[in-house]
Order: sequence, then C-alpha cells, then structure tokens
Amino acid sequence: MKRIRILPIHAGGTIASVGTETGFRPELSFADLLGRADQELVGERLIAQAQAPLGEFGIDSASMQFGHIQKLARTICDNYAQHDAFIITHGTDTLAYTASMLAFMLQGIQKPVIVTGAQKTLEDENSDVIENLETALLAASTPNCGVWVAFNKKVINAVRATKIDIGVDCLDAFASNHKDELQVSDFLLNDHAINKGQVETFSTEASEAVDIFCLSHTTNPLSLRRYLEGSQLKALIVLIYGMSGHREDLIAVLSHWASANQAIVIAKTHSPYGSTDLSKYELGIKALQMSILPSLDMTLESAFAKASHLLARGVEQQEFNKLFHSNLCGELDAAHVRNFRPKPPAGYPPIMPKKP
Repeated sequence: MKRIRILPIHAGGTIASVGTETGFRPELSFADLLGRADQELVGERLIAQAQAPLGEFGIDSASMQFGHIQKLARTICDNYAQHDAFIITHGTDTLAYTASMLAFMLQGIQKPVIVTGAQKTLEDENSDVIENLETALLAASTPNCGVWVAFNKKVINAVRATKIDIGVDCLDAFASNHKDELQVSDFLLNDHAINKGQVETFSTEASEAVDIFCLSHTTNPLSLRRYLEGSQLKALIVLIYGMSGHREDLIAVLSHWASANQAIVIAKTHSPYGSTDLSKYELGIKALQMSILPSLDMTLESAFAKASHLLARGVEQQEFNKLFHSNLCGELDAAHVRNFRPKPPAGYPPIMPKKP
C-alpha cells in the first residue's frame, strides 16, 4: 500500500501556543506537536519537514492578513508535485477566512488540503491539540480532494465552515452553515471529494479592496458615508439582520457610493444559517432595486473570499454579479440560486439612488 506523502504547513495559533509572562503566544513548532501525536499513526505516513512561511512558530491568527494567506497558498503551489496532501495548522480566529480563501485560490485542486487548529493549548486541561492534529492526519490520508476544515472529529468543506464558539468551555469551534459536517469516520470510509475531475486553476492573487461593515438599527448614515468616502474599497459586505434589507437611508448611502465609485455592495445576514435572499420583503426588494447584491447561502467567510478573488481577476461589474451567484467551489447551494428572484415582482417601479 502506497504511503501518503503529507506536507505540513505551520501557521501558528492556539495549537502552537504556550503561556508566557505576556499571555499565550505561538512558541511551538510543528515538530513539537508531531512528537506528541500517536507515533503509529505518524509512522504510517511520509510526513515531510514542515514548511513555516510565517515564521517557525507562526503567528496569532488575529494578525492574519492577505499576504500571509498568499504565502500559505504559494507554499502549496510550490510543493504541489512532491506531495499527496497538505495540512495547515492555524489559529481559530481567522481559520475559516483562510480556509475559504484557499478554496478559491486553489480551485479544482485534486489533492486534500486540511486546515486545523485548537481551542485549548497543550498546557490546558482537556486540550484538543493532539486530537485535532490526528484528525487532520487521518483526513489528509484520504482521496477526498478539496480544501477542508478538520476539527473536533469532524470535517467540513472549507467554504461552508464558520466559527461558532470562542472556546472557553467548548471544543466544537466550527460548524457548516449547510449543517453537513462529516464525522471523520465517515470521511475515511466514503467518497466526499469536492473537485474530482475538475481542471486545477490555481491563482494566489487576492484583492484587498474589500471589507466588512456591520449595520445596526442605530447606524448613522453620515458616519457610514464618511467611512465609505475615506476608503479605497471596491466591494463592501454589509451585515444585516435577515432578508429584509435595511433602513432606506442606509441603503441609499450604500447605493450612491457604489454607483459613484463603480463598487459593489453585498448583503449578508448576521445569522450563520439560512440564505440572505432579498427578494421576499419590501425593504429587501428596494435594496435589490438599488443594486445591493445578496450573498444567498454563502458564509460570511466565503463571501469575503469570493469577492476578493473576483476583484483580483479584474472582472467587470456585470460579470462579477454573475459569477458571485455562480457556484465556483461548493460555496452556493443550487436550490438557493434557483429560488432567488433577481428581478423584483410586478408592481415595484425601479428606484434610482439619490444622493443622501
């Protein structure tokens, strides 16, 4: 039986952290972690010397930026031919963002990329460091190609993973917004490959001209306008409550800014579950008429990664809108796309954005 060649890529986070006088920080290498794992499990695999593109111990994932994610993706690309699978150890705060970004950067990948981390350090009671590392090793040894998040004995499609718990008393950090998490035992026994037979189209380019802004019921339109006018953004994801869009004065600010700057505004519900479909309620329909783009059933992390990916490709706005509602790597459910009505129903005359 062929032994799987696995390349670890160490990015840091809680899984690599120890207590110091100034608080927990990454100070463990991947070799330190691997030495604690089941050596029989380790010995069945050809595990290469870990790559550490962000430094030997990695970084706190709250410090993760576009350039760091690009380094992780480039490490996979540069070492792709020599390995059968890749494991990335990463902090949980931004793990789902990195995993989603990698899924778009490595579209069609025919090998497994497993991203994992930990809620508790090795020093903590009931630490999940070794269990998650061993889950990642098992998942990486399957033919299930694609980018995955492995955590708490579960495996989740990267573009469906979202963080649901900060980890004070819970080891179950991530869930699928599609509620289709796989137990690792199922992942080992069955075919769950995401990209089987697809053409590999790798690109580590990413646009930083995208951001996330939370709209509340008390958001001041003037503050929102000042924020937008002082930015160099080409896409903004706004967090709203549900499918109702938001206050008309705020939508008017967003729509006018987008129109004046050839930019794109994307709406995403605060809820980790369900579809942000703006074609149901009056305020949502008005938002659609003012060119607000709903994220449908994408996670916040995958919507952010997808917007960055499409902007980096330099597509025109009409093509952006089309591709944003096209399923590129499992981030959209076909039923939600079919059920979405991009055009308002009869009886709603078009609304032109007025300068607020």
